[in-house]
Amino acid sequence: MYIYVIRHGQTDWNVEHKLLSHTDLPLNEEGRKQCEEAQKVIKNLDYNLVISSPRLRTRQTLEIVNTKNIETIFDDRLVERDARSIEGIDVSTFDYQAWWTVGKDEYKDSETIEECKTRVYELLDEIKENYKDKNILIVTHNGICRMIHSYFNGFPRNGRIFNTGFENAEIRIYEIK
Repeated sequence: MYIYVIRHGQTDWNVEHKLLSHTDLPLNEEGRKQCEEAQKVIKNLDYNLVISSPRLRTRQTLEIVNTKNIETIFDDRLVERDARSIEGIDVSTFDYQAWWTVGKDEYKDSETIEECKTRVYELLDEIKENYKDKNILIVTHNGICRMIHSYFNGFPRNGRIFNTGFENAEIRIYEIK
């Protein structure tokens, strides 16, 4: 069983270095181009189910990359980590790396890394149990990509997962044996 994970294409807030979480922004022109490039890879992957975040930027990514028109399940557990009251601020105005470090991530009312990790790991456990005979394309957000990466590669002992993020429209492949 393979899990193919793609982060959504670029948005204007990605370019502006604003913390993007639940605000429902569309892809920008560069984001659409990134997804068109990713589509060249994805069309050759052997997947037979798609699970995606329901946000606009992931839906637009999905529309571009899923040329096989494979069945899609939308799951809120793939929505980006909830920044709540700090959403939209410039990431240079606070310690963004600390925000992605367990124990140092308590910024105001944001969803903690542990809360985010729990929901993503529960989803991945369900996928392993319920879709053993499927190869799955997951379309999601950078923070969720970090959680998926840690699920397959182990959570860093120092609690820092900042460096495990994906570029916009980056694809990674994970195998479940």
